[in-house]
Amino acid sequence: MADIFVATTQNVEKEVKRFHEPHMNVLSSFCQSPKGLSFQTQKEKETIVLFLRPHPLTNLSWILFSAFLLFLPLIITIFLPMFGINFLSSSIINHFTAIYVLFYYLILSSYVLISFLTWFYNIFIVTTDRIVDINYTDIVIHNVSETKLNHIEDVKFTQSGFIPTLFNYGNLNAQTAGEMVNFEARSIPRPKETADIITNLIKN
Repeated sequence: MADIFVATTQNVEKEVKRFHEPHMNVLSSFCQSPKGLSFQTQKEKETIVLFLRPHPLTNLSWILFSAFLLFLPLIITIFLPMFGINFLSSSIINHFTAIYVLFYYLILSSYVLISFLTWFYNIFIVTTDRIVDINYTDIVIHNVSETKLNHIEDVKFTQSGFIPTLFNYGNLNAQTAGEMVNFEARSIPRPKETADIITNLIKN
């Protein structure tokens, strides 16, 4: 009976431990000590401490704009005739309406895709050894910058405005020594906590 109880207790402990492990969602903007995550230049004994990308709320502007553009042709078709404007009555336009609409939504789809990828691939990684900043600027262009933690002299964060304060996101700035490039993570969640974690890593 004792062995059964010991085995049961061990299983419960394993389940509790597994439950508390921080498994990262693919769309996460803040994840501390993520499991099963790695990046291309990661070293053998290097551990990821923080994975960051801009807060999801920063996508709201292009999402709303895309939604407006999505229904814009319908709005034009319904409301312009009310003001006596009916450009669809032209025979030339009628013949090529499908092509115009297809081209319009192709451009809109490209805009949505690029906006999403810009958010998704703008990543700020903090490891036990360094900071890695990945800036995605185009479909085929991305910049990767990194610096050792011992090169960082100061870490600051800013939260400006009601919305960033309410939803707890802001900018993080890591100042490096000398003429080295400073590192900035814009609109990341929990900037104060991030700054504290980086500061503690530098001290240790």
